Amino acid sequence: MTLRAEVQDWRHRRHDRPLPSVRVEHGPTVAGAWLRVAAGVVATALVLLAASRTPLLLDLTLVGAGVLGAWSVARPGRVPAHVTVVTSALVLLGARSAPFDPAVLWLVPVALLTVRLGWWAEHVGWSARVELAALRRTAGRDLSIVAVSLVAAAGAWAASGWAVGGLVVLGAVAVVVLAWWALPRWAS
Repeated sequence: MTLRAEVQDWRHRRHDRPLPSVRVEHGPTVAGAWLRVAAGVVATALVLLAASRTPLLLDLTLVGAGVLGAWSVARPGRVPAHVTVVTSALVLLGARSAPFDPAVLWLVPVALLTVRLGWWAEHVGWSARVELAALRRTAGRDLSIVAVSLVAAAGAWAASGWAVGGLVVLGAVAVVVLAWWALPRWAS
């Protein structure tokens, strides 16, 4: 059979039987532009919250937060999100209660939100739309990470008045274990 005959045969078979009827329903959606704007706002807020714990100059803080927020809007992704989290951690090294500021654990939910919004904004275009069901898919895992972090933060906050170096080490180990447990699952 020649190629032309095969194509004609395929056309006839295609028209001989009707295609199945497919019904598609969409749930509530969020525009990709809003995800990008949210990623920029959360990245800016993370840097500003971290800087509020330090005696840094307000102008320097605002410029740094603005640059990271604009980068998160213009070119969202994991790189700007992680650079924002690392910058916030470096800023916290200058905190008044250094070397350990218990407020670092209170910033974990904002850091997690920065990374998650950066990931979503990277994968969704400006004009694309994402169903809320897709955004809620990992909400349980994210909320459990935040809950464990807040429990560790409450313990660190309660113990911060005591001069016990072991609690600082225990808190650091808890954060490392939490990151080790959670981060490999975020790659999917």
